Amino acid sequence: MTAGRQREFDKRVALEAAMHCFWRNGYSGTSLADLTGAMGINKPSLYAAFGNKESLFRQSLAHYSETCGGPHATELEAYDKALKDRVRSFLESVALMLCDEHLPGGCLIAEATNEAGSDCLPDASADFIKQLNQATRTQLSALLKPDENAGQLPMGHTAESIALYLLTVQFGLSGLARTGGKLNELLGVIDTAALVF
Repeated sequence: MTAGRQREFDKRVALEAAMHCFWRNGYSGTSLADLTGAMGINKPSLYAAFGNKESLFRQSLAHYSETCGGPHATELEAYDKALKDRVRSFLESVALMLCDEHLPGGCLIAEATNEAGSDCLPDASADFIKQLNQATRTQLSALLKPDENAGQLPMGHTAESIALYLLTVQFGLSGLARTGGKLNELLGVIDTAALVF
């Protein structure tokens, strides 16, 4: 047997499968059997590559944040466009993902945030979710700071308050999509949300 033998699975593909499993069923609704079945690996391989279920959950959340959540924010960086148009493009990008028929539906972070308010999620994971949400708020606030400095935000608002508003709208859109809301319904909500600007 040669030293340094590689695992017989692609860790990133397995993590993607685990992410989808948690996305569909939540942390409490996902068993180790669900995970190993979706990932195509056995329990010893799961533990060796990712640690326990909770560790895998946090890695799945981080992977989701990077691959599914992060790209939408680039819409807010198109500073050659009016703020209202950038916000609309940002929220529309989110809505398209939330309603993508090839994905589990809704937002994994929003679903996990709901679980974080219950007893079914370990404290360390609940804290990790809070950190992810705060990181999103900080990112959105930073992207909106030039608008605040230029006096382009609605009267009485700051980049931080608008960032919180956008995060709240995202979570509402996620809940609507998760419970069967259609894309045109989400876009209607976005039209109303954009009136703020």
